[in-house]
Order: sequence, then C-alpha cells, then structure tokens
Amino acid sequence: MAIFVLGDPHLSFSSHKPMDIFGSRWENHHEKIKKAWLEKVSAEDTVVLAGDLSWAMSLKEAEADLRFFHELPGRKVLLKGNHDYWWETVAKMERFLAERKWEDFFFLFNVAIPCEDVVLCGTRGWEPESTSEQDKKLLEREVQRLRHSLEAAGEEKEKIVFFHYPPFGGDQAPYETLLKQYGVRRVYYGHIHGPAALQAGTTVRDGISYTLISADALDFCPLLIHPEPKTNQNNQKRCGFWVKLLSYFKGKC
Repeated sequence: MAIFVLGDPHLSFSSHKPMDIFGSRWENHHEKIKKAWLEKVSAEDTVVLAGDLSWAMSLKEAEADLRFFHELPGRKVLLKGNHDYWWETVAKMERFLAERKWEDFFFLFNVAIPCEDVVLCGTRGWEPESTSEQDKKLLEREVQRLRHSLEAAGEEKEKIVFFHYPPFGGDQAPYETLLKQYGVRRVYYGHIHGPAALQAGTTVRDGISYTLISADALDFCPLLIHPEPKTNQNNQKRCGFWVKLLSYFKGKC
C-alpha cells in the first residue's frame, strides 16, 4: 500500500476549457494522467490531489471530472486549489458523493487524515508576499487551517504536509514556523506551471524538503511519496531559486 501525490490536473470534461492552450505538453493530458495512474496505482493505494482538480464552476458541473478520478483505482484525498470554484462545504460535497455511492474520496480541509504509518495534513495556502489587508486575512486563515490540521495529527506518526500554493516567499514565513514547530520534514505543493515547473524539483530549507507536484512538472504521472523513495540529490535546488520563481509567477495560476 503506497501514497502518491499529483497537483493541478485541471480537468474540464463539462466546462470545456482545454489546457493545451498552455503548451503542447497539455495535449490530451487527462489521457496521460489515466495511463500513468493505471500503471502505478493499485486499489489499496492513496493519491493526494493537491488542488485545481477541475475548472468547473459548480459541484454539479464538476461531476464528470470527479467521475474520472472515481473510476481510477485507489482512494483520493482532495485539497482545494485557487481554481476549484466548484468546492462547497465539506458536508455538501460528502452528501453529493454519498448520493452517487462514491466512497473513495476524502477532503483534506481543517483535518488530518491517517494513512498507513503517516498522517496527511495540509491546506490550500495563500501567497505569503501578499500585502493587501484582504490578502493578509486570507493568509492568516490558511495559517490557522494548517495549525488545526497539524494539531489533529497528534504526535506519534510522521506528518506529511500538502499545499496548493507554494508555502514560502519573501521575509514572511508563517507556514514555515508551524512546520518547524510540529516537526514536519516533507512538504508537497502545486500551483506553478510552465518552464519554471520543469526546473523546480525539490529544495530543502532548514531541514524541510519542498517538492513541486504540479501535473506538468511530473509529466502527468502521480509521484510516489510513501514508502519514501531515496532523495535524488540532482533535484535539489538552491533556496535562491525560489525568490526568482515566486516573483515571476506571483498571480499566475
């Protein structure tokens, strides 16, 4: 039994928003995801989908995109992304799934989810460099959601943390403070696409590894994270890279 992660699948079976306008890598990307998933993931495995699952504007409109993942093996843990406008309250989403008898979905939202011998924690996140009052409020709310998730995880098992937004940037590091406090050593995040995504890989800051798992960064293939694979030192990036990366991609999907 294994744990995988994949961010930003950006499906649009009902909303008709093709992703290949962002480059040839995105042509028929849902077929690439399905093929890789079937090759790697079994019914006993778990896949964390780290935000931007669907372009749908409502839960009903997202049904076809959710069905796509339901028909793939394994259980799916969903994290909210900045483009998941279909996202409702957890109670409404759980009723929606129960009506269809789709029992393989779980929501990582203000909770921690035990999985194998680890615990899955996380939140959507927000940009730490944002300066408006509204953005500061959103950032603080996401920090508190991360705190709730980490507190719910307990002390006995390793906590693996997932974000949609990159969890660092500038001199403000509200997430990093909590990650250190709760002994987190592995973080996975999405949101970043394009040429920079292909260069990102994994970076280590203060003993915590951060790995970009946007779909195009992973060539649309779920990434095995547990049992933990050996670290590929060739993928380690200098921290200074992220200053340029976040500056360039601030405000982009």
